Amino acid sequence: MKAITLHGVADVRVQEHADPRIQEPTDALVRITTSAICGSDLHYYHGRFPNVEPGIVLGHEFVGEVVEVGAEVRGFRPGDRVVAPFSISCGRCEACKERLPAQCQTTNRAVFGGRFGRQYPGAQASFIRVPFADFMFERVPAGMPDEQAIFLGDILATGYFCAENGGIRPGDQVAVVGCGPVGLLAIQSAQLFGPARVFAVDRVEYRLALAEAFGAVPVDASRADPVAAIRAETGGRGVPVAMECVGHASALETALGLVKAGGTVSVVGVYAEAAFPFPISQAFFGDLTFKIGICNARNYITRLLPLVQAGRLAPTRIVSHVMGLAEGPRGYRIFDRKEERAIKVLLKP
Repeated sequence: MKAITLHGVADVRVQEHADPRIQEPTDALVRITTSAICGSDLHYYHGRFPNVEPGIVLGHEFVGEVVEVGAEVRGFRPGDRVVAPFSISCGRCEACKERLPAQCQTTNRAVFGGRFGRQYPGAQASFIRVPFADFMFERVPAGMPDEQAIFLGDILATGYFCAENGGIRPGDQVAVVGCGPVGLLAIQSAQLFGPARVFAVDRVEYRLALAEAFGAVPVDASRADPVAAIRAETGGRGVPVAMECVGHASALETALGLVKAGGTVSVVGVYAEAAFPFPISQAFFGDLTFKIGICNARNYITRLLPLVQAGRLAPTRIVSHVMGLAEGPRGYRIFDRKEERAIKVLLKP
C-alpha cells in the first residue's frame, strides 16, 4: 500500500509499505477513506520526540471502512464506516475502566503513528490495523461525511475537553491562546458553555479572521501585548478561564498572564519538553487552578457526534485543503509554514 513515512527532520515521503494484517483476534483492518495532518504530527516532523523509528507511518486521525475483523470482534463487520480515537486502548484495564483510556496500561499509552509506548503504524496510508476494535470504533452514521466524522477522534474532542476543563460558566469571559486547528475548535466548544466573550490570541491574520467568524474577539499578538490588551478589556482583572492550545512555553506564559485571581488555566497544547520553568509563586498567590492533560478522546466521540450532526459544532469550517495522499509532503510543508492559508489538511488515499 501507499503510506506517508517519516525519515528525519522535515523528511516525509510517500512510499510503498507492507499492508497491515490481523495480528490479534480483537483486531480489525480498515480501508482509509480520509486521514488528516495534525499539529502533533509536526512534533515528529520537527524531530521533537525521540526514539521514533525511521520509516514509521504517520497519522492518527482517520475515517474508513472495515474490511476484515478478527475472530473475537463482535460489534463490527466488513462494510461498516468507522472513526476511532487517536490513542489506542483496550477498554478492560484499570485505567480504561476509570475512563482514562489514553492512559491504557495494556498498550502503554500508545497512539497511532507515533511513539509514547509501543509503536503502531499510523493512518496516513491506504489501510490501518486497529487493535481492540470493539472498544475503539464508533460507527459513523449514514449521511455523515468523512469531513465531519474525522474530527471526532482527536481535535474536536481535544478542543471540547479543553473548554470543559476550564469550567466555563455562563457569562464568563474566556481567552483561547492559539488559533490553530485545536484552538479554533476550542473556541467553537467554549461557545456552547455560554460565555459573555471569547478572546482569541494568535499571530496569524487569516486564523484570527476565522476565530472572529466563530464569534471570538481577535487579539493579534504580533501587533500588541495580548495580556495588556485583554486585561484592558476586562477592567484590569483578566479572564476567569484561559485555554492554552499551542504547546509552547511562551503560550503558557501568556495564558497565565491572562487569567484572573481564582481562575483556571486549561492546557491541551502538546509539550515535548520534559520540564521548563513554571511560575509557581504566581499560581500560588493567585489561587489559580491549573489543568493539563492528553484528551481521553474515546470518552467524547459518542457525546460530540450528535452536536456535530445538529450543527452546534461545525468542524468542517476549519478545513482549508483536501489533497491526495501523494501530495502529503506538500501538505506537511504548507501546514508547517502556514502557507496557502493552511489550517487543516485532509488526505484522500
